[in-house]
Amino acid sequence: MASPTPKLAFAGLGAMGYGMATHLLKSGYAVTGFDVYQPALDRFLTESPSASTARTPKEAAQNVEFFICMVANSLQATPLLFDDDKGAVKGLQKDASIIMCSTVAPAYIDEIQQRLTEMGREDIKLIDAPVSGGAARAAAGTLSIFASGSKPDLEYARIVLKCMSGKLYEIPGGLGGGSKAKLIHQIFAGVHIAMASEAMGLAARAGLDTREVFEMVRESEGSSWMFENRVPHMLEKGKGGYSAMAIIAKDVGIITQTARTHAFPLPLLSTAEQLYLSALTNGWGAEDDCVLVRLYLPPDHPDLVATQASPSDSTSSSVNHPSTNLSPPKSSPEHNVTHETILNLLIGVHTATITEAMRFCEHLGVDKTLMYDIVSNAAGNSNVFENYFRGMGDKGWRVQGIEEADVIVGRLAKSIQDVYTLRYPLHLGSAALQELYRQRNEKGT
Repeated sequence: MASPTPKLAFAGLGAMGYGMATHLLKSGYAVTGFDVYQPALDRFLTESPSASTARTPKEAAQNVEFFICMVANSLQATPLLFDDDKGAVKGLQKDASIIMCSTVAPAYIDEIQQRLTEMGREDIKLIDAPVSGGAARAAAGTLSIFASGSKPDLEYARIVLKCMSGKLYEIPGGLGGGSKAKLIHQIFAGVHIAMASEAMGLAARAGLDTREVFEMVRESEGSSWMFENRVPHMLEKGKGGYSAMAIIAKDVGIITQTARTHAFPLPLLSTAEQLYLSALTNGWGAEDDCVLVRLYLPPDHPDLVATQASPSDSTSSSVNHPSTNLSPPKSSPEHNVTHETILNLLIGVHTATITEAMRFCEHLGVDKTLMYDIVSNAAGNSNVFENYFRGMGDKGWRVQGIEEADVIVGRLAKSIQDVYTLRYPLHLGSAALQELYRQRNEKGT
């Protein structure tokens, strides 16, 4: 095990990285920070007498036991670690550890290990440890961390990993296991974030009280962690953000790229990816990922979800809000969309997502029981996941494992038909229905 308070270097002082690094400082570690953004370094120096900064990754890496990498992606990580003149590996002492907390493809972890070997630095311990939880949990030291590597290396790094985490998962199977687990979790997160926008955009376009819809869904089987976390930002203009669009778009891109290398189908996530790419094309990358709902709304009513919401302190029915416009846009035709329509769409999409994510989980060799523990305690969770995980698992992750399968599929199909008269796009709802139809037509029971 490492010394009680080993000296650390921390590269990547963005929203989450800054919180992680400052929590380590407050926990008694001496931390040398590195970032390409000078204001982040200047701010970091004010946090503690134990804080220092470096001009290059190589300088930051000197005389530390652990070099923690929390940059945005592999494109940033490669020069950070391996630049011929300034790379961190050139500065690391013998038997130092690299803790890779960035979300990257599992194949990239293998690439790092290979390059270390080629450089004659097999002495360096490499820990694959992507994180989840957001900036607030990073600053509190309560992140979920998915750590993998050799058992001795994990044991050596455990003191640092535990300091940064509320939930520390040690993923079996060697290097890359942590990144695989993170990618599976992000399938749920990526689809659920997009589906929250699809559902609430529909509620607004149909003239429903969007706050009533939110309250109904979160008390129902259709709720998810992401729905409950993201929708309040849609309901109130100016409410504080959660996570930038560019972050979830980046994570989803890593997953779909990995799936393509395995020739593995991820239809729902691929559909969500196209929505995120549309958002990036519109210049929304730095905005909260909740703004995805704008893709579903009239260009002249980008805040329709908020304007269709009754006051947050109201307890009366949606028909008694004279100060709030709760009628659909004038161009909307007559329709049969109700609160139940929204609910059935969410349940259908969340059900199909279980199939997609868990089949990929098994394909990548990640333990399904461990994955259940990870998802059910993290942002990818949903009531559908908790209710149907085991039954679907018993039937090869098919909807046939659910006793109410015919009801779920039938209600999803009816909901899509009811929405059709609105000419409202159900990207995820339609993809989910095709996936559930496919499962029902598969041979076997």
